[in-house]
Amino acid sequence: MNYKETAVLYLVCVLTFILSGFLLFSKNISRRLYLLTIIAILCIEGAYIGIRWFDTGHPPIFGTFEATLCASWMLILFSVLIDRKAQFARIVIPIAALTLFYGLNFDKTGKPLVISEQSYWVYFHALFAWIAYGFYIFSFAGAVTILVNQTTPTPLFTKEGERGGVDLFTYQTLLWGFFAQTIMFALGSYYSIRLHGSWWVWDPVEYLFAVSWCLYAIPIHGRILYGWGPQRIAWLILLGMVGTILFYWGLIYFPWATYHIFDTELKIH
Repeated sequence: MNYKETAVLYLVCVLTFILSGFLLFSKNISRRLYLLTIIAILCIEGAYIGIRWFDTGHPPIFGTFEATLCASWMLILFSVLIDRKAQFARIVIPIAALTLFYGLNFDKTGKPLVISEQSYWVYFHALFAWIAYGFYIFSFAGAVTILVNQTTPTPLFTKEGERGGVDLFTYQTLLWGFFAQTIMFALGSYYSIRLHGSWWVWDPVEYLFAVSWCLYAIPIHGRILYGWGPQRIAWLILLGMVGTILFYWGLIYFPWATYHIFDTELKIH
């Protein structure tokens, strides 16, 4: 990266961490100020993604740094689209900041894609991965809110109608995340057939995907078939988030070989 790109990147980081600090340590923040700030972050980070895309000749899907870049931007985008009142911002925005900060620890050099990843199937596979990530983080935020409201005398939402809205929001974002993750897998499986001749090649990513997918399928089916309540669903969503963290960010530390390219300095093809 040149110095201009570095300056833009660190401007995004500074704004995100400042907003996270206000949300965590300030009891009240102006909704207008919140909305203007996240829109500014969205535009600046989006511009950086566009510049990097132009410089490398491919969308930012290669390596942990580019993955965290897209993941954090997706969280900011979803904050603008579905959380303009900042109901879940105290949880979501700090996670976006931590996601971005985590990526800064990896190689930030732009690299060309290997031949096997130069396909629109891979691009859309990655896109739906980050859409699923965004919905799952919001579902996690809703689950934390439900559990806090259950255990504290000063709940995050004091009106009964708002509590019912949180329950519905949590389940809907869980459902949309599950749909996006399923589409992600379908796209990846189809491209795997074209690349390897089989939709399942016993890759560690596939194992971890199956575990993560099942962890989210359990609360969805429990609510539909058995009428499980919000608290039980919330605990299962927290369990599913453990699988999500491992699925998205933990795999590069495992010693197994994988066809999924992450960081060349940590894992070879």
